[in-house]
Amino acid sequence: MSRILVIRNEEIDPHVHIKDCLPLVERAFSAAAEDKADLPTKYHYRGKFGLWFYMAGIVEPLGAMGVKLGSGRPGGGFSQVIYYNHETAEPLALMQGGRVTALRTGAAAAIGARYLARRESKIVGIVGTGTVGWTSLAALNECFSLEKVYAADVSEGARGNFVARASERYPFPVVEASFEEAVRAADVVITATPTREPIVQGEWVSKGKHISAVGADSAGKQELDAAIYHRARIVCDSVEQCLEFGEVNNAHRAGLLDEDRIVGEIGEVILGSKKGRISEEDITLFDSTGMGIQDAAVAKLIYETALSKGLGTWVEL
Repeated sequence: MSRILVIRNEEIDPHVHIKDCLPLVERAFSAAAEDKADLPTKYHYRGKFGLWFYMAGIVEPLGAMGVKLGSGRPGGGFSQVIYYNHETAEPLALMQGGRVTALRTGAAAAIGARYLARRESKIVGIVGTGTVGWTSLAALNECFSLEKVYAADVSEGARGNFVARASERYPFPVVEASFEEAVRAADVVITATPTREPIVQGEWVSKGKHISAVGADSAGKQELDAAIYHRARIVCDSVEQCLEFGEVNNAHRAGLLDEDRIVGEIGEVILGSKKGRISEEDITLFDSTGMGIQDAAVAKLIYETALSKGLGTWVEL
C-alpha cells in the first residue's frame, strides 16, 4: 500500500522561501531549452458551467515530476499539485496549487527581469498587487538592488494592504500609484492581473524598460497595449503556450503578430543561444504563461522541505 504526504498551506508558508525557488525555476527553463524536460501541452477548457485545466512536467536534471489540476466555477477556483517520484511515477505528495503557482510565477517574473532588464535597474512597478505581485517583488528583491517600488491595483484596499505589508518588510520605499505612474516610473514592470482588456498603454513605455507580463494564462487575456509588442524584444517561457494562452495570444490570433517577431524562449536566453536585451535602449518583454515544469520544480522543494522538517500528514492510498 502506498502513502502520500499531504502538505498544508500553513506548513509551506514559513518554510519555503522564494530565494530557494529561483535556481530551481531557472534550471527548469534551461532544461527545457536543452531538451531535458517533458512539457505536455497545457490544457484549458472553459465550458458553460465550469473551468478545468491541466498542466504537467518532468525536469530530468532536477529529478522533479508533477501534475497540477484545477477547476473553477463563477466566482472562484481551486487547484492541486501532485508531486511524483520521477523514476517510478509513484505519487509522493499533495499540496494546494495556489501556493505553488504564486511561488513559481513570482520566481519566473524575476528571472525574466534578471536576464532581460538593464543590470542597474532599481525602480519597480507592480501592476496587480495580489499574491503573485507579492511573490514577484520578493523574487526581484533577490535579483536587484531595489530603491523604490510603485504599487498599482484597481482595488484600493488591495493596493493599500500591499504597501503596508511591503513597507514593514523592505528597507526601500513602497508607494501607491496609478497604473500610469507605476509603469512610467519603473525600470522593471511586473503585470499580474486577470484582465482581458489592456491596462498598460504604449505611450507609457519608454526605451530601456523591461516588462514581465505574467497575468495572461488563458485565451483572451491581455494586459498590454498591442502596440508595445512591435517595439519590444519578446521572449516567452514557451512560444507554443504564449501564442495560445499568453500575453500575445489575442494579437497572434488576429494576425497582428507573427511568430517570427518572438526572439525565443527564456531557457535559450539563459543558456546564451538566443540574445534577449541587445542595447540599453531596448524595450524587453517576458511573456510568461506558466509551465508545468515550473510547478514540478517548486513542488520538489516543498516536498523535500516537508520531509526534512517533519511537516505534512501521511495518508495511505
